[in-house]
Amino acid sequence: MNTSTKVRVASLTLALAAHPVMAQEARLDKVCTPQLTYAQQRLYQNANEGTDVLRRFTFIRRGILQVDTYETAIWAASLSAARVACLKTASVAQANPDSGR
Repeated sequence: MNTSTKVRVASLTLALAAHPVMAQEARLDKVCTPQLTYAQQRLYQNANEGTDVLRRFTFIRRGILQVDTYETAIWAASLSAARVACLKTASVAQANPDSGR
């Protein structure tokens, strides 16, 4: 590798490493849909497809995304739990529209 290529690879690696994939907390919109970045969407989708799918996905991209399979699974489970709680709250509020007064 020549010096120019090494500099480009190093700068790309630093840029990707500096961008946290799951560090920011995901927010839910009015209909309880998670507001995720593209990378978070891919991780969440693969986590919901199962442990083996998530493990393969993170193993292939581990150097780029800097994520751990276990931590990603925990993050996805907490996001799913937050979504379920949001949906429950929304359904209770819809069933009892006068309770907010």
